[in-house]
Amino acid sequence: MTSVARVGSEIALVARTAELARLDAVWREAVGGSAAAVLLPGEAGVGKTRLVGELAGIAERSGGVVLVGHCVGLGDAAPPYLPVVEVLEQMRDIDASLVADAPALATLVARGGTGRTSEQLQVFDSFFSALTALAERAPVLLVIEDLHWADASTRDLLTFLLARVSGEALAVVLTYRSDEMHRRHPLRPMLLEIARMRRVERLDLEPFTEADAREFARAVAARDELVPRDVEVEQIAARSGGNAFFVEELLAAPGSRLAGPLADVLLGRIEQLEPDAQRLVRVASVAGQRRVRRATLLAVTEFDEDRLELALRECLARYVLVLGEDDTVEFRHALLREAVYADLLPGERTRTHAAFVRLLQERRYPGWRGAQAHHATQSGDLPTALTSHIGAAQEAEDVAATADVLAHLEQALALWDAVPDAVKVTGTDELTLMIRAADAAVAAGRTERCTAFLRSALRLADAGGDPIARAGVRRRLAKVRYAEDDWAEGRRIIDEAWELVRDQPPSGERAWVLSTLAFGGPSAQHRSWVAEAVSDARQAGAGDAEADALISLSYLLLHEGQEEEAMAVLDQARARAAQVRAYEVELRAHFNLTVGEFERGNLALAVEHARRGLGRARQEGLVWATYGRELVWLAIQVFYAAGAWDEAEELASPPGEQAPDWLSAVIGCSAALLAAGRGRWEEADARLARARTCGISDEEVLKIAAYATAELGLWRHRPHEVVAELESLVERSLAEHAVSAATGHHGPPLHLLRIGALGIAAAADAAAQSRSHHHDDAVQDAVAAGERFAAVVARAEREGAPRGATLGPEGKAWLARAEAELARVHGCADPGAWARVIAAFDYGDVYQQAVVRWRYAEALLAEQRTAPTEEVEDGEGARERACSELLQALQVAQELGAAPLKAELESLARRHRLSVPGVRLASTDLLTPRERSVLELVAQGLTNKAIGAQLYISEKTVSVHLTRVMAKLGAHSRTDAVARALSQGLIEGF
Repeated sequence: MTSVARVGSEIALVARTAELARLDAVWREAVGGSAAAVLLPGEAGVGKTRLVGELAGIAERSGGVVLVGHCVGLGDAAPPYLPVVEVLEQMRDIDASLVADAPALATLVARGGTGRTSEQLQVFDSFFSALTALAERAPVLLVIEDLHWADASTRDLLTFLLARVSGEALAVVLTYRSDEMHRRHPLRPMLLEIARMRRVERLDLEPFTEADAREFARAVAARDELVPRDVEVEQIAARSGGNAFFVEELLAAPGSRLAGPLADVLLGRIEQLEPDAQRLVRVASVAGQRRVRRATLLAVTEFDEDRLELALRECLARYVLVLGEDDTVEFRHALLREAVYADLLPGERTRTHAAFVRLLQERRYPGWRGAQAHHATQSGDLPTALTSHIGAAQEAEDVAATADVLAHLEQALALWDAVPDAVKVTGTDELTLMIRAADAAVAAGRTERCTAFLRSALRLADAGGDPIARAGVRRRLAKVRYAEDDWAEGRRIIDEAWELVRDQPPSGERAWVLSTLAFGGPSAQHRSWVAEAVSDARQAGAGDAEADALISLSYLLLHEGQEEEAMAVLDQARARAAQVRAYEVELRAHFNLTVGEFERGNLALAVEHARRGLGRARQEGLVWATYGRELVWLAIQVFYAAGAWDEAEELASPPGEQAPDWLSAVIGCSAALLAAGRGRWEEADARLARARTCGISDEEVLKIAAYATAELGLWRHRPHEVVAELESLVERSLAEHAVSAATGHHGPPLHLLRIGALGIAAAADAAAQSRSHHHDDAVQDAVAAGERFAAVVARAEREGAPRGATLGPEGKAWLARAEAELARVHGCADPGAWARVIAAFDYGDVYQQAVVRWRYAEALLAEQRTAPTEEVEDGEGARERACSELLQALQVAQELGAAPLKAELESLARRHRLSVPGVRLASTDLLTPRERSVLELVAQGLTNKAIGAQLYISEKTVSVHLTRVMAKLGAHSRTDAVARALSQGLIEGF
């Protein structure tokens, strides 16, 4: 199944023992059911393909299946998924059902002229499933060569694949040229992303040392029956720089001046060919693809069959070309193709590219428009290049390859001014194309490119004078500014748009402007704009603007307290947008349906809407579009609250091209929150650190960073650190609010209710720690911090602006939590307060409710222990209720994989000797009564001397007891012994 053209493959492998051993180990891991991947970078010609070929041989001999895909050097004109299609064709040869049973893959393989394929994620899932199915039959080695030439969609798919592999019998090797990884190379973000994945490692392939190069040169010379002098071998080894391909070429070109340019050496073998063979090689170099169809060479060279056969035989005999699969040929090395191409005379290069343009127009191979755009540009046929790029953008859109759509439209715009009468040539105008590029930039999550396009479009529209066109550009620009939270600028721009269309008759664009004008806040004026927008849209038959205006109407209805009507209008807007294929508007509707139900406390409905919205975003390739990305971070929060943590974690580890910086930070903080909740401290720390490199300035990033910081610090029992960090974040949030208030936003953000409550919880923990060590000053500091956080909560409740008419269930639940935590700050066990918090979280936030059940049980037991006997009417009843609460919380913790919460629940049960199913109680006979007494006093912070005085024993006897306790508990220190005894219920906490 392999198709790797191996440099020096006829000789034994030289100097790559360690690298091959590592690759072999990776393969054996895969055979054993542990998927792994290797990045194999190295300079061009260093021997990556040969090394991979050796691994492929090992894999095949051990019964594995080898799949190889090649990326091609067509730049932005490369057809999407080209190496993936190559791999799928190989899989189809093994078992046709692997591809045929997956419509997304079958359509992708045969997509030439078949119209729209399935959504991007479906392609990704289907490809992964097909590989998994194949790996269940036999271990699979997947090799993707020349990743530096990969198109954006292929990069997305591979990132997805590497993020998903786990227990499959699959090894993945990705080769690329390290010497081409300049700072702005599009592969760099992908490499940074996948290098952090647990199952991915990097194996750099370095050039030969001079000694190894000499050994390799002698082996190649022996193969080719050459007898070079020792001095020539030394010169070749030195001149080659350790590059295996250069060694071969220097040996194979007798008579070439070794001191001349390397291109002369590479071309030495070409110059020995007969004229027809040279012509064949030159044509193949222009193709721009690794593999060239024999039929293509026949057409472009204009040879007859016999003449082509003779020329091809000579090229194969001279090791210039090698045979590929499916009646194709390829250069033995990409550097040779590049050298031949660079040696072409300008006229010959232009004529040959022009011949490819004509051939592609006639044959229309899959992905032909992108290839034609490349050849037309190189041949100087700019009109054809322009139309081909526009057509290639449509082809890319048909397979939801959003990054490729943008790349082709950018190229088309770059060519526009160079093409005479471009409007007539293309059937469109520059303004339309620029707006289309702006929309593609939004879909690709490149808002900075969208803004640049719209600024240019603004100049074009203003020069044209059409008020509708001028307003349309401004309306789009205003929406971008709103999406970037630049409300003042967005308002200024949409006001300009309104002035342009105010006196115009009803039209779709006027409806759009009115709908956008209604963004911002509830008022009678906003109500009037929305009503007029809906009316205009319906008169003009503009379903997209109508749906957008209905969404704005729903927002106003929420503020009026008409929640059910608002949700109904939103669903009407969603259906209308879907009907007219207004995908971005449809996503806006899904977002608002999700957030609306979430804030109303209807978590099940919110989860359903989030899933549907994400599915539509993936289907249309709009995951990083404005409302696609808004849905991503919202869905993570919804899934987290609803207890769908695995689903949330999957979203928090996104495949594909790196998300916009602010969203990367949001996702990173969300991943940190999940990791902290599951007890993966190092991962949580790393996620938060990476998020901070993106900058925690966006309000959404700041809020989730605060949640994650609290979760991480509180479970690690570092409350003082949490207090300090949350106070800093609250200060920043209020500073941001002060700035936004000047632009029309009202009240501090409501997420300060949760941050403040978490701050009070941290202050309560800090106060409890300080009380146990009798640090009165520290207790006072903690209480003061708790009161400051309580003031923040009170201000947010008083001044914050809820989305609806009143504060929703989530906000009310955190208010109740803040109240209960404040009592804990002051050292008060208040079971009633915690019971009210449990009821408040009953809307569906299963994790927070489980945490609160822990605190409720703790308060019940503390009250029973500390209250006078006559005040405790039913001590056994309190223990039974505590057991019940602990059991319910344990079930949730186990289902979520919330290890820290589970540990605390079990510890509480052991400390109070509660019989909770699944919790094993330690034997009370482990410690003697005297040892327990000593350890309990250690827990109170007393020194050995003070303990001895209180128990009337010597300081040395105290030390002996502690030594025995630590030995029994396996503890390494006094503090560790106390912690272990508390968690096992051997002593009581204070």
